[in-house]
Amino acid sequence: MVIEKLKAEDIPSLLELYKSLIPFEMSLEKSLEMYQDISTNENYFLAVAKEDGELLGSALGICCKCLAVSFLVIEDVIVKEGTRGKGIGRKLMESLDEFALKNNCAYAILVSSGHLKEAHKFYQNVGFIEHVEGFRKVY
Repeated sequence: MVIEKLKAEDIPSLLELYKSLIPFEMSLEKSLEMYQDISTNENYFLAVAKEDGELLGSALGICCKCLAVSFLVIEDVIVKEGTRGKGIGRKLMESLDEFALKNNCAYAILVSSGHLKEAHKFYQNVGFIEHVEGFRKVY
């Protein structure tokens, strides 16, 4: 298995994987536009896990900088159903940790929907320990 930055040719496979995660309409054209923006921004790391050319998982890390400290926001963590529990998610999260440390981030944050209990266990197993209340505003 290899963990690497998303490549444009991986976008269709990733969008297919996102269908079980993201409740918003996604188009290939819009995703390619977004890819152009984030692929050139050093504060973004969209990691993908691949084995034998097949995309098995992904996680997005965004380094946010403010006057006090830099911190990492983690979004869109997904591992293909049927391959979970094999270390793919852990490897993705380790790659985000490396990205965060390289960018001098003091901490990482993520939010997860309340009903994703298995994901919550996973996040605790990779070092997320504090429970905070999160809010989301959908536009």
